Amino acid sequence: MNTQLTTHWQLAPELDNNVPQQGLDDIHLCIANILNTIKGTDILRPQFGSDHFNYLDQPEDIAIPNIVREISYALNKWEPRIEVERIEITGTAPQFECLIYWHLKTAVYREIYQAVVKL
Repeated sequence: MNTQLTTHWQLAPELDNNVPQQGLDDIHLCIANILNTIKGTDILRPQFGSDHFNYLDQPEDIAIPNIVREISYALNKWEPRIEVERIEITGTAPQFECLIYWHLKTAVYREIYQAVVKL
């Protein structure tokens, strides 16, 4: 059993054994939670989430820059542990896939990580 303490952890209810998610796994889970929540659906935090869903049915030349903007805004606001390097949108409307390249703000060596979210 790992008894190390960390400031980056949370329970992941979809796992059978309810092992706390720690470190990078926790951050990936938080990114997914932020980007899978429509703004206004969390009644205790009405500003939590992202508005990128509003642009999924728009033409690609309108949708892609607006989706990137909304995802950047949401992650900068709700995940203070990371800094987004860049966001790439692949696929065609409304079946977009988002690749988010990010690094930890507190890391001495800036290793870039990737999160994949299907929109």
